[in-house]
Amino acid sequence: MKKITLVGWILMVCAWSSPVRTQTNYATLGGTVADASGALIPGVTVTTKNIGTGIVTTAISNETGAYQFAALQPGKYRVTAELPGFRTYTYDEVSLGITQQVRLNFALQVGAQAEAVEVTAAADTLIATTSASVGSVLTDQTVKDLPVAGRNVLDLLSTTPGTGYGSVAGAFAGGRVTSVNVTRDGINVQDGRYQEAGAYSSTFISPDLVEEVRVIVAPADAETGRGSGQVQLLTRSGTNEYRGSLFWTNRNSRFDANTFFNNLNNVQRDFQNRNQFGGRIGGPIVKNKTFFFFLFDGQRYVLKQNTTGTVLTGPARQGIFRFFPGVQNQNASALAPTVDTVGNPILNGQPATPQQVNIFGRDPLRPTVDPSGWVPKILAKMPMPNNFRTEMA
Repeated sequence: MKKITLVGWILMVCAWSSPVRTQTNYATLGGTVADASGALIPGVTVTTKNIGTGIVTTAISNETGAYQFAALQPGKYRVTAELPGFRTYTYDEVSLGITQQVRLNFALQVGAQAEAVEVTAAADTLIATTSASVGSVLTDQTVKDLPVAGRNVLDLLSTTPGTGYGSVAGAFAGGRVTSVNVTRDGINVQDGRYQEAGAYSSTFISPDLVEEVRVIVAPADAETGRGSGQVQLLTRSGTNEYRGSLFWTNRNSRFDANTFFNNLNNVQRDFQNRNQFGGRIGGPIVKNKTFFFFLFDGQRYVLKQNTTGTVLTGPARQGIFRFFPGVQNQNASALAPTVDTVGNPILNGQPATPQQVNIFGRDPLRPTVDPSGWVPKILAKMPMPNNFRTEMA
């Protein structure tokens, strides 16, 4: 019996530790190798080197001259094709983004291997992609340059055409924001701490945490799945160089204008003081093999707002409900108010006497509010109404 239980626990642990269903964030690179006449060449050694981490990956062109790298970490690469009797051909500064499918074709020239041909790839390699998805990429430099008031990268999503406004009621890729699939490093992260759902409900994403953001408004690739819109985030990683930064931002209400409703109610503006601070550092543990990345992002937020609480009128505290027959009770700001700005009952803009019903006295055991109960204690601390432009009780 103990052996069976032990086997059961092992199976459960294996099930829990198995990879969850995620979307890959790796890029793919492929193409063909040919000579000057266009004839495809097999057996060519194609090498990719990540410029930041120094990691090298090698592939050999097949009998049709094609080569393929199925999973490369996003970043900048140096791609080289070599074959004895031909000049070494190199693409430099090749940028590979999240889940990007890039095609690079080589045209080798006859010559000594010591001779080399180097081509600097365009900064934007999207023109070389084989993906049918439509969208945009926010690179590390873009995230750094664009101003973000709340230091949340998701606020930059609206820079992509077709994404609409950042709210639940907004539109994203022709659908609701709630339908957007948000992943970070291939794992769904859209169920966050905020009440909203979709792209803008993801947990707070600091610009110092993200290396690249890919926004897709028309996914045609099967691997994206789930939802008409996609937001794919890539976490920063360490490189062969030690790099880091410190940051501190402050937002204070000292220079803010007052809101319309605060001015209407003749109250002061809300107080807000938000400090966001922290730092990041990344570098090598073992060069060209193992790296680390650390980020601390702190926030101290003080907010004081003027709010309008619902309180009971004098008659309501005694259990008396007042109303006009066939008329819905409306506040002083409504189109058909049943009360003026100081609380006097009106009907059609004129003073009127409403009907009233007392909820007490109908039951001989309940002639009034129980003086020993909880309700009188609440009523004693409740202020009298002074704003009749909001919902009435």
